[in-house]
Amino acid sequence: MKQLRILVCAFVGALLGAALLFDGTELLDFTGVSGSFDREPETLAVPRAYSVPVPSATKGTWFCPGGSDVFGRADITLEITNASPQPATAIVSAIRNGSGLEPRESMVTIDAGDRTLVRLADLVTDSAWMGAVVEVDSPDVIVEQTYIEKIYSEQTDVEQTDIEETDIGAEKASDRGLCHTRTSDHWVIASGATRLAAQGEEMILLVMNPFPHDAVLDVRFDSDAGVDTLKGVVIPARRVVAIDVTELVPAASRVSVVIDALVGQVAVARLQSQGLGATTEQTQAVNLSVTPATSAIAPVWYLLDLNSDNREDLVTVVNPSLTETAEVDLEIISDDTLNRDPVELTIGPGAASQVRLSDLERLSGVGSYGITARSLSGVPIAVMHKSTTLAGTDLPLAGGSVAATSGLDVTSQRWLAPLASGSHNVVVFNPSQSSIALVEVAVIAGPDRRVVGNFEIAPLGRVSLPGSELSESEGEGPIVEVVASLPVVVSRDLSGVSQHQLLPAVVAGDAVAP
Repeated sequence: MKQLRILVCAFVGALLGAALLFDGTELLDFTGVSGSFDREPETLAVPRAYSVPVPSATKGTWFCPGGSDVFGRADITLEITNASPQPATAIVSAIRNGSGLEPRESMVTIDAGDRTLVRLADLVTDSAWMGAVVEVDSPDVIVEQTYIEKIYSEQTDVEQTDIEETDIGAEKASDRGLCHTRTSDHWVIASGATRLAAQGEEMILLVMNPFPHDAVLDVRFDSDAGVDTLKGVVIPARRVVAIDVTELVPAASRVSVVIDALVGQVAVARLQSQGLGATTEQTQAVNLSVTPATSAIAPVWYLLDLNSDNREDLVTVVNPSLTETAEVDLEIISDDTLNRDPVELTIGPGAASQVRLSDLERLSGVGSYGITARSLSGVPIAVMHKSTTLAGTDLPLAGGSVAATSGLDVTSQRWLAPLASGSHNVVVFNPSQSSIALVEVAVIAGPDRRVVGNFEIAPLGRVSLPGSELSESEGEGPIVEVVASLPVVVSRDLSGVSQHQLLPAVVAGDAVAP
């Protein structure tokens, strides 16, 4: 790894490690001062350890690893959705990177069945990176992060801080990601890429420590270039730190990351840009993908929305265990009656396996389908799905858009799925091998709840519900509620004019392990 300098400092008692500083990059800043979020991790009402957001039964706390300021890679705004029939209140405590003015707090009221936006740059006026802790007084409040990445053409011959949003030559990419409902001492990022010169790929890890004491991390990178580790990375109290993986593990077509906190707990997301300044014909499109890291590993994961007709789908499976080999089957969930053989993977300790599903002949012409990733030996794994939408060309990225999502590791009888305007779908999967699921789908508008459909899903069956059939008016982004007679899995597929987004829905009932 390049441009690293190790500074060993003695810590007393719980710190147990050495502080490691990165030289030559402004992405890491280890200066920390006090903020307003003073509770320790063990005093929080922490849900069970699922990676998919699972709000508490009464009120909850959302942890948003964040994004950048308005001139950075991922200009961030929080979107807070209230799916309950009563008004709700949210307290947004912003968290900054580095030293400077302390962020302000914001209290917002969200009407029943409504949404509100909070731009973090309004609360943190002088920080390159920023995140937030959002405390809500209702279990049916959902907190998501929306992003805009501005890419400036070479025509602009001024500093980025002098460029206004309306300047000629600015392009935009966008994405959306859920905040976490828990912090953790263990995180997995299944996949990313750092081929900046050849493919315009840039990978950054956003790590937020919302607590009043420093966190100390060990970070392990597994890539097609080998294994690298960072020991004793300090995340200061109440700070967001951006780790530039492109600088540390350059020119890798695949990078998997495992983070272990020796001290404290953090929240993590992966920021992946693609097509930045690239010169090859295959990277004409600029894409931004901000994906929550996986806070829990599990033996069974679901990916509900893959498509062999107009997408390049890539699935990465990580085995975080350093001692055991994982035998994994990728079971195909198709809408037809054909029985397709699973994709069989053998993944060694600490390794990852990547499958380009669009290259598999057995999936030719299957159309829309899903996957169950099952560890046959029970060794817990982590899964990520990257989907590139093709735009009338055989080139992987020319004119298309890229989405990424981790798998779903939980089932429930009630889910909430806020949709955006544009083309969007809600996908419901019944994981039972023997029972039919009776499903009711409703749309929440203001204090009212309107049932839009009742249907049955056969065992191991899936249903995709077009957003156009759920919205009363064109361009509306409805708040969808799914209630089932037995535990099901629900995800969202959001497609706009130039961007494709894959997201899980949010558990709104009892969480049940697959």
